[in-house]
Amino acid sequence: MNRISIRWLYHLVIWTILVTMMVCVDAITIKEDAGVYEEIIGLGIGLSMAFECFRYESMRMATWLWIGWLVYGLGNLFDVLDELVCSEKFKVLYLDTSLTIMGMVLISYGFLKQTVAGEKMIARLSGEVAANKSLRAKLYKDARLDELTQLGNRRACFERFSKLGLITHHLYYFDLDKFKQCNDTHGHRVGDKVLEIFGRNLSSMFGTQAAFRVGGDEFVALSKKEHDFRELAASLCVGIADYGVDVSIGSVEVKADANIDELLNRADGEMYKAKFRRQSRAC
Repeated sequence: MNRISIRWLYHLVIWTILVTMMVCVDAITIKEDAGVYEEIIGLGIGLSMAFECFRYESMRMATWLWIGWLVYGLGNLFDVLDELVCSEKFKVLYLDTSLTIMGMVLISYGFLKQTVAGEKMIARLSGEVAANKSLRAKLYKDARLDELTQLGNRRACFERFSKLGLITHHLYYFDLDKFKQCNDTHGHRVGDKVLEIFGRNLSSMFGTQAAFRVGGDEFVALSKKEHDFRELAASLCVGIADYGVDVSIGSVEVKADANIDELLNRADGEMYKAKFRRQSRAC
């Protein structure tokens, strides 16, 4: 038998017994007193509500609530018995009103505890939601941030281009020359420092939202204006030239219907052309 059937069978049995009790009371009671029927109904309400509270696991934890309904029902039971037997022989029946009042107090206290517990749960859930939002925001940011330079990474570059492409006109591609030699000579700690310095210079020149690290020593920036390569390289190499590191720059024009993949490939090609010309002149 499933839980729904047990539930309704319980109520059916309880109220059948109570209705039978009403019939018996009507048959054996000499004086007419409509109050006894109200007390029997109160007894039924108490037993039914106590069962309803206890049958749910979450409500079962609200001990004061279902105990309150039981005490309330017990008070009504004593009230019914007080009409049927001599109270002088069973003085405990004089507690009927006290038990009924105590039951109502316990029920009220149970509801109060449930309300407070609900408010605490809502506060806890609100805190968890806020923490979850904060965590998601952090994860979202971390997934798009280069930890070393604090610039956007390749993913951020692709995502921001949809907006930046509408307000910028030039895309610049940067590759650090002799960076491997710097790492080999001075160690990776110095190499990381070079990347950090270059990242700060790039951010200062183009803004944090328009500068990106897209590879190991490769960077991208978008700008509204066209820059002179010599002046740009000189500004970006401040602080890293002492380590023998220089920069090669490639640039392409950004159009309204431009594709970021295509722009990066073209700018990368222009950067390698510039690198090859510089190496040829050095030879």
